[in-house]
Amino acid sequence: QVNDIFSGNEEFVKLLSSPLINDTDKHSILDKTFNGKISDLFFDFICVLSDKGRANAFSGIYDEFRNMYNDKMNILEVNVTTTEKMSDGIREKLIEKLSSVTGKSVLLSEKIDRSLLGGIIVRYDNVEIDSSVKGKLDKLKKQIVFLYLFEYINVVAQIAVKIVEIAAKKLQCSVRPKAR
Repeated sequence: QVNDIFSGNEEFVKLLSSPLINDTDKHSILDKTFNGKISDLFFDFICVLSDKGRANAFSGIYDEFRNMYNDKMNILEVNVTTTEKMSDGIREKLIEKLSSVTGKSVLLSEKIDRSLLGGIIVRYDNVEIDSSVKGKLDKLKKQIVFLYLFEYINVVAQIAVKIVEIAAKKLQCSVRPKAR
């Protein structure tokens, strides 16, 4: 929740990073924002970032800490996008499968995107598994465009050869070496 406040509120971060606002006022703002919602140690950390004009670094620090924590605890964060909410059974099967494949505990984050038309997209680390209808249609479209381009280039090449042959006849020379 704290990261959501920092990453989703640019004005708040600018306020805390501003040298024009004294540290006491910044601490008061932080206290009103986070009072009773975070530990004293965490509050002190955010105050230090604010005092040093580095509140804008919070999201990066948070992301790196989360990555280090996940590595230490053998946790894999997986983002799944579907056209509708997954049933509990499908979610559990997906978590089990990913856990057995990666050897890690899976922390699943779900997102709904109706433009996928159906299927699922699974993302973790540098891996993307796109089994969505939209993804398959996009791939098919690229293949068709590639085939069309290949055919077009082939036709243009044939036309170019014909033009060269016609020009060679008019100049009464051969474009092909004579056999000896």
